[in-house]
Amino acid sequence: MDSYMEHLVKKNTEPKDKVLKYGSIVLIVLITIAVFFFMPTLAILAGALLGMAYRYLIFPLTDIEYEYLYCDKSITVSKIMAKEKRKDLETFDLDKIEILAPSNSYRLGEYKNRQLTETNYWSMDTSKEEPPYAMIYEGGRKILLDLPAEFVKLVQNNAPRKVFFD
Repeated sequence: MDSYMEHLVKKNTEPKDKVLKYGSIVLIVLITIAVFFFMPTLAILAGALLGMAYRYLIFPLTDIEYEYLYCDKSITVSKIMAKEKRKDLETFDLDKIEILAPSNSYRLGEYKNRQLTETNYWSMDTSKEEPPYAMIYEGGRKILLDLPAEFVKLVQNNAPRKVFFD
């Protein structure tokens, strides 16, 4: 019997995202005002074009959610931008996972001296009591995920020697 579970988590807005989001709004307003003084008839068109560019190019980059999906002994991570655009980032096969444990677990100690490529797919929410989960994948990668206990328990049911809660 196959198991299925999905979990959605909103990524915290980083300071660079806020600067990009609000800085571009200020820039659009300033450009529209400047165009208005030189060519008032083009000001509305310039403002509308810049607003559309912001809506479709910049805003999706600053409003991100990650969706974790467990199905058929694999974990799929998707990125949802502005609640509209969905992009599947990666699929991780359970057989290729070395370990899945909280990022502060002592079980990850043997991996500290390895040269691991780190990928962050977590919310960056440091106010939560529990840390993100770290997954060592195929020996050379460390992936950080923001998984709830129920999700991890489901994965543990299918790979009990690879998944830990401590």
